Amino acid sequence: MFLSRNGWALAALAAASVWLLAPDLGATAMAATGPDFPNALIAIASLVQFTLASWVLVVIGVGSSSSRLTRAITPALMRRALFAGAAGALALTPVNAERVTSPADHQLDGLRLPDRPVTSAPSHPSVVVRPGDTLWTIAARSLPPEATNSVIATACARWYVTNRAVIGDDPNLIHPLQRLTPPAKDAS
Repeated sequence: MFLSRNGWALAALAAASVWLLAPDLGATAMAATGPDFPNALIAIASLVQFTLASWVLVVIGVGSSSSRLTRAITPALMRRALFAGAAGALALTPVNAERVTSPADHQLDGLRLPDRPVTSAPSHPSVVVRPGDTLWTIAARSLPPEATNSVIATACARWYVTNRAVIGDDPNLIHPLQRLTPPAKDAS
């Protein structure tokens, strides 16, 4: 049986996989039934890879003596699908990740973490107009509860002067979701 360059590459990958996985096959089989899901998943992937690699080596070994037997064992479409699957499975070997028992054991050395963006809070946070709000109620909320009507009226006028560009010409007509800036100094 003649092997193409891809066939030889697949045979080399299969042989390397069998050689690397065979010594730990018993432990791998035990890990596949263990309680730790990530290790069980890696063990199952390793067993599948070992099985595919062994099958590739058996087919190549049998095919070298009898190509008729090889064709009888594996039809053409199945050979192509298995070649693609085996090449992919053998090229992507399962790798165990480092097991970290506690966050203190795991250090991030060498790489700096990105700095958090620095945002300064506005000196005067804006007030969003809610449905039913008036300049009077907004001004009253910005004052102490014991503020008199004359103090609220003065504050209301200051709110209007500060936000005239947002409110428009009519101080009695404000709309929900408008953002109003508090006056620089509220009367107390």
